Amino acid sequence: MVWIAGGILTVIAFGFFMEKKFGTGAPNKSDNQTMSEEIGRDTTNPNNSNNIGPF
Repeated sequence: MVWIAGGILTVIAFGFFMEKKFGTGAPNKSDNQTMSEEIGRDTTNPNNSNNIGPF
């Protein structure tokens, strides 16, 4: 039973080591993807200051 816990800890430690060594870089987004995200964020936010009306 103890060797199972040790194996799990070893796998977790190895995962942290590999992440630290190789890491994951920032995502490379295309201009089109960035624009789509901004449009979606602006059109779905109910507190958008561009909305016209009493609410």
